[in-house]
Amino acid sequence: MRFNGFALVVVLCAGSTVWAQPGAPVAGQPPVAQPEPKPDPKLDPHLAEWEKKMANATNMRTEIKLERTDAVFKKAINFSGTALCMKPGYARLRLDNAGDATRADYEAYICDGKAVFAYNGLAKTVTVFKLPKTDSGADNLMIDFLSGMKARDVKTRFNISLNKVDANYVYLDIKPRLGKDQREFTSLQLALYGPGADTAKVSYLPAQVRVFKPNGDTEVWSFKKTELDVPGIDEKLFRYEEIKGWKVQEAPPAPESNGGKR
Repeated sequence: MRFNGFALVVVLCAGSTVWAQPGAPVAGQPPVAQPEPKPDPKLDPHLAEWEKKMANATNMRTEIKLERTDAVFKKAINFSGTALCMKPGYARLRLDNAGDATRADYEAYICDGKAVFAYNGLAKTVTVFKLPKTDSGADNLMIDFLSGMKARDVKTRFNISLNKVDANYVYLDIKPRLGKDQREFTSLQLALYGPGADTAKVSYLPAQVRVFKPNGDTEVWSFKKTELDVPGIDEKLFRYEEIKGWKVQEAPPAPESNGGKR
């Protein structure tokens, strides 16, 4: 299962890319100092608008198209689905293989704020990823973003540059600073909807992100029909759903990190 992909889309829905607060220090080890982000008069106003947009939202729903391309075989697989996120720490996502008419080949995820339940349609398994408690200071990119993030924290963890701005989009180039992030992706190309007349209603929400993996694989996530503050959304929609006959298994705990370049 691609739990990292789920974390990405939740952050995209709740924030705008794979940005998160620096992780908590490992017991007995001093925290690794992060460089103070430098002011950028061209980039900073856009990040400030993104921060304001997300601070005022309580939930978000979006339609998704995902194309995964294997670097070795040059084969692309297309998925489509929807994602729903709600503060302070709820999310659900389903992605169906567009080439499978039976709809048996799918991935689904539910986050209830305490754990992520990852459903594998072909394997008929549910893998449970327990999330660290937020009051412990643990690194939890999904919950951090759903609870609201600061632009300063984004710039602290990632190298972000403004590529260009046109009538409908703001284009950002993003590279990871930390070793644990570098193991997940080498770079991102993110397009946010711009503040122009045609996209004002969805300004500073994600339009597309292109993810470059260390092994050469790429993922392109596209977002359409994004809605904020959808009425009738509550925590009942984010409860674990049992499927009779499926195997339920716990994922091994994630290795701890001191937030440094490891």
